[in-house]
Amino acid sequence: MNLNLFKNETDFYTALKNLFEQLNLPVNYLAEEPARAQTILAVTYKDNNTAHQLMDDVYILGLVDDAAFDNKKSEEIFEIKNSGKDYDGILIFGVTLKKRGNCLLPTRTQLAKITRAFNREFHYTPVVVVFRYENFISLANAERLKYKQKWREGEKTGKCIHSS
Repeated sequence: MNLNLFKNETDFYTALKNLFEQLNLPVNYLAEEPARAQTILAVTYKDNNTAHQLMDDVYILGLVDDAAFDNKKSEEIFEIKNSGKDYDGILIFGVTLKKRGNCLLPTRTQLAKITRAFNREFHYTPVVVVFRYENFISLANAERLKYKQKWREGEKTGKCIHSS
């Protein structure tokens, strides 16, 4: 697998597409242009959260769902977010991170906080986040569990799993 594309500072989206193509995962790609974290994480983004402050660009890569396997178009991201029902698929985001002070890498806790924010924003759809920082990439997702309380919507976000 060729991961050298991730070293190119200007083309993170193409590197993400290439990664999932090399993994032979069909993805319905959604948006090439980066978005601001505050736009995507409208409910969960906190300006005073140091982990959230690390986010630079957010790429909405796409969805791995039945439609992707059938070469059909998936629903739009905000339709899925606002639908109020479980969505059978996985939503993939790419996030570039700013440098921390003293040339430190982001901590596991900071990556987990960002990953949980994405998963809490999308109550009904599991989310995978691919981070790029310095010369590293990291994949993260969060465990999702049904709430014990019947009145709660969506799923509870649990432990985060990272792979660098």
